Amino acid sequence: MNRLREIVERHQIPAFILLTFVWSWSYDGVVFLTVGDSPGILIRGIVRTWGPMIAAATVTWVIGGDLEAFFGQVTNWRVKPRWYVLTLLLPLTIEGSLAVSLLHLLRGGSVTLLPVPWWQYLLSFVVVLFFAGSLEEFGWRGFAQPRLQERYSALTAAIGIGVLWGLWHLPMFYLYDVPAYDPTGFWTTYLGFCIVASIYFVWLYNETGGSLLFPMISHSLANLPALVEPATSVSGPLQYVPELIAVILILGLVGLYGRQYLSSESPRPRIPGLSGEI
Repeated sequence: MNRLREIVERHQIPAFILLTFVWSWSYDGVVFLTVGDSPGILIRGIVRTWGPMIAAATVTWVIGGDLEAFFGQVTNWRVKPRWYVLTLLLPLTIEGSLAVSLLHLLRGGSVTLLPVPWWQYLLSFVVVLFFAGSLEEFGWRGFAQPRLQERYSALTAAIGIGVLWGLWHLPMFYLYDVPAYDPTGFWTTYLGFCIVASIYFVWLYNETGGSLLFPMISHSLANLPALVEPATSVSGPLQYVPELIAVILILGLVGLYGRQYLSSESPRPRIPGLSGEI
């Protein structure tokens, strides 16, 4: 056990990545082989998302870290009200569909309100927040980001995590027959979205003093279905509005806060659940 602890302690990030991918990709393989390529969303979309959290908690436990402090990152809710506002509103901007619809409407086009019942939005939000995708934040932002931004800038760390985060989703695109996971859009759209979302979530995490609550809420909101869409297909410059918003967001955050922490100061503690330096 001591030997294992020494190895994991020296290689915390590789150990985290290995365990994360083994958990989630193994689960994907089992589901594909036993259920097929069209499993229900609850089957394919919950247990696999626990991978980053389980991996982070396992590494923290093996190296003798404080699991209570690690999971306690989600209990830091005492922040200025503006962070609640930004957390609730910005996911709509990053996703881009609302902005495209509004601009299309201003140009004289028409939009369609999607017939999704309110309870479905509420249920989706609760499921993602407490049982599914938002729990990933314990791994990507709560474990990997603090360690990597001790060695690199927060921006560099966020980009690297965004790439890993995107690649971690690969089986969803190539094993399952789900319209939302079209393989043709992975390399051209989805991977870039993961990088932008990673930078945005890191900004929320660091600016709120290392609170996972706000990235988790934004993560849940970003997974909700769109409320509105253009009634007809858009073309010309309007179709590139989501990409433009992403570029403006990244340049704005870097310009305002700098690359080092993407925030006015580093989170405290800098590495939750760990005493001493990595």
